[in-house]
Amino acid sequence: MLLLVSSAAAFESEPVDVLLRDKADLFTNVEISTGFVPADSPLQVEFRTEANGGADVEMEGEGSLWWPEALSLDFAGKPGSGLYLLDAELAAVTTVRVDIWGYSWESEIDRRSVYMDGATFFDPFVMDGAADDRVEVVDTAAGTELIDYSYDIFAGVSLEFSADMTPTFTAGFEGVKWAVNEGEILAEGAPATMEPERTADYVVASVFTALWDARMDLVFTPTLSICAPVFGCYEVVSFDLPFELVSDAFEQDFPPAAYSFPLPLLESPLSAGDLGTIEPGDVATLEVPITNVGSLAAYGDATIEGTGEFTVFPTQFNANPGTTDGVVVTFAPTVEGAQTATLVLASNDPTLPTLTIALTGNAAANPDGEDGAGDEEVVTTEIDSACGCRSAGTPATGLFGALAAAALLVRRRRA
Repeated sequence: MLLLVSSAAAFESEPVDVLLRDKADLFTNVEISTGFVPADSPLQVEFRTEANGGADVEMEGEGSLWWPEALSLDFAGKPGSGLYLLDAELAAVTTVRVDIWGYSWESEIDRRSVYMDGATFFDPFVMDGAADDRVEVVDTAAGTELIDYSYDIFAGVSLEFSADMTPTFTAGFEGVKWAVNEGEILAEGAPATMEPERTADYVVASVFTALWDARMDLVFTPTLSICAPVFGCYEVVSFDLPFELVSDAFEQDFPPAAYSFPLPLLESPLSAGDLGTIEPGDVATLEVPITNVGSLAAYGDATIEGTGEFTVFPTQFNANPGTTDGVVVTFAPTVEGAQTATLVLASNDPTLPTLTIALTGNAAANPDGEDGAGDEEVVTTEIDSACGCRSAGTPATGLFGALAAAALLVRRRRA
């Protein structure tokens, strides 16, 4: 079915599938030491960590290209197709210092690894302006027992030390921008605009940039007690030590990708058409082939602008990739004299939305010096187009022959 082309029409290419995958390293060999805290306490704790972690992201979506004012490009995520995977490790070393009743003692009492992971699904591409413009994964190993340690300070009396550790790992991800050819997409629903190129397939080179961030927090709860066989255990001190151990944030580009969008691309061998000189009442026709050398179906409208006695049939055309369609211009003067008009081909070709062909024709009584009164002669103008056209005086064949006959029939009915 042919579609009418107007100045307000919007055209689009075939959408392309988009698949993005990337991995970011978080806290690569970051070492943190809290120092001995709290000050002036009979029990002080130093916590040292070495953090390593990573996150993987996968997103699916679709790229769309449309026009006519300029080529406009945008990407839309497939709902729920985003996957964020977290894999982190906390290497923890705990040292205690005790100073009670004149007795001092310091020792590394624990060394271990704490593993954290998590996953979440989301809607790509988490850009500004989206309903959800950030993805976050939080993994908490709540109430993890870190230490249960006993040390005899002298016969029958011991120090009992225990500690719980609650580490929390928070990792986030959000889209920053798409870099596409000479343009950028900085927010959801804010497409990039680009100049069209005279090509059958428009290639978009793209790079998606994301912001990765992560934070590791820790609540450490040490307890110190003195235990004796007669008196039992007496709690000396217990408190919470909250630490923000390390944070990280950086932008990183996903691997570059290229997407090809098919476009219509029209060509016509004519820039101007002269329908010659005929007598008033006779009819001359001009066959105008329209070839689509693009990769997307081309369609449009054919109209005549001007005051000359020219018509065009049919008024719409449609050519699949690699094929030729066409129209026939008819010149049927009723008065003598030279006439001009313009054939306007408006189409969905983004690089040639309007193709104009100047038309000329002349009407004169008995131009060949012969008496043709009472006859209505039809003249078909031949052009170098490989379209199968015939010269004047020979019936046109094929598609253009049928169009010429139809155009003449329409003119006769109108008359």
